[in-house]
Amino acid sequence: MLGVSELSGPDFVFVPGLSFSIELPASSKFGGIMTADNTALNAAAEYLANPRFHQTITIPSGGKHGDVLISYSECGHIDSSSDAETPTILFTPGMFGSRYLGTFMHAFGQKHGVRVLVPDRFGFGKTPNVGAEDRIKDWVAILPKFLEALGIKHVALASHSAGTLYNMNLLWHSRQILHPQHPMVFFFAPFVDGACSSAALISSLQVFPVFTLSQWNKLAKFFVVQAGGTIEASSGILGQMAQVLTPGNQEPSDREKNMRAIARDYGPAYDTQVELERLMVRGMFDQETAGANWEAVNCLKKGPKGAWDEADNMHHLVDRIASREKETHSEGQAGKLTVSIYFAESDVMTGKKGQDYFRSCWVDAATAHDQCVDIQARTIEKTNHDSVLTNVETLADMFKLVSEMKSS
Repeated sequence: MLGVSELSGPDFVFVPGLSFSIELPASSKFGGIMTADNTALNAAAEYLANPRFHQTITIPSGGKHGDVLISYSECGHIDSSSDAETPTILFTPGMFGSRYLGTFMHAFGQKHGVRVLVPDRFGFGKTPNVGAEDRIKDWVAILPKFLEALGIKHVALASHSAGTLYNMNLLWHSRQILHPQHPMVFFFAPFVDGACSSAALISSLQVFPVFTLSQWNKLAKFFVVQAGGTIEASSGILGQMAQVLTPGNQEPSDREKNMRAIARDYGPAYDTQVELERLMVRGMFDQETAGANWEAVNCLKKGPKGAWDEADNMHHLVDRIASREKETHSEGQAGKLTVSIYFAESDVMTGKKGQDYFRSCWVDAATAHDQCVDIQARTIEKTNHDSVLTNVETLADMFKLVSEMKSS
């Protein structure tokens, strides 16, 4: 049982491992002991305080940044006897590149025997910040060294929203980190250039000057935390803001059904998940989030030219990837690359046009290069830009596929 502080006024729970205190309603305290009404909050706090979710490692980058401290979370399965062989997902969140945004995958990883790594990107947690121009290039260069330092040879790549830009570059520059027999990449609500999507939300945000975007993390913190934000809100804050003005098609009942399905098949309990969403956002914003400002600049393409690196021309990049896959596969050097794409039914960040564009990039490339890439693209009903990431169907699909890596 977690203790309650002796502070006057609002009551707080201090949980070892967390960097913030948890406020409790006055009715929850009786004789200095938490009542059953807060069992879910207690369980969520203990879940999030897992020391595996709050680790750091120093990486010798060899570049202009020198040694780089990276904070990260390690979720899911752990097997100390064969740690290097554990099937592993390297997850890249959206605009808010925080390790907290992957901890909800913990139960899925435990059930399927899969580990999930989520490093804090530049300007999140304890990872130092880097400007718009070098964010993607430098991060993609550091990640293979990050994996090497952890003794991990191969991973499956997964990304949400703006994380697409990082993983597309990582796939091009560091293909060797994928499993040789089961190379897999997963895209949840992939983000593309606004010029290719014509998404109304992205177009409207183009009026924001860079100065305003330099305060983006503070605006997001106020909006999400004060509005009782959830994991979905923070993983795609632009989309969540838009949905307040133009609600999407995911009713509260759909969200509840999804969470209850997770509770039934994976855990934690529904009430614990509700509290966990809130605490994950609190934890993220309690630490550094200034990196989101440069992420916003890059997403809106208001940064220096070339900031997207190879992903600046997505269609051309995918074609080059497919061409290389054809050559590699024909020489018997690797298994066939599997690309799984999960589109939301309603996506204010990418829109239908952007979804069609991203799908066509891969389908056209596979067709042009003898179907050298296995493309699996699906639209998940009753999901939006954020909720498609936490959908039990998409997560179960990904974890089942990645678990196959342990058979090789």
